[in-house]
Amino acid sequence: MDRIARLRRLGGLVAMMMATALTGCAVYVEPEPVYQSKPLHVPPGHMPPPGLCRVWYPDRPPGHQPPVGKCSKLQYQVPPGAVLVRG
Repeated sequence: MDRIARLRRLGGLVAMMMATALTGCAVYVEPEPVYQSKPLHVPPGHMPPPGLCRVWYPDRPPGHQPPVGKCSKLQYQVPPGAVLVRG
């Protein structure tokens, strides 16, 4: 093989390796919904307004619940034992 052919072959390999390295792979996993066996009671005055959500802890009194927020943010911050209430 002459030198030019070797450089072309090497250049092709480098280009293929760079394309592979620059190709990203993203995996999105939708969280599984958790269903409660007993009914959840949220007093009407503590329900979030339409379009907003609230993380609700069934073992806490209504006045000690976290504030209302954006559903897109809160849906990933629900700890075990809590429930996301959508307005």
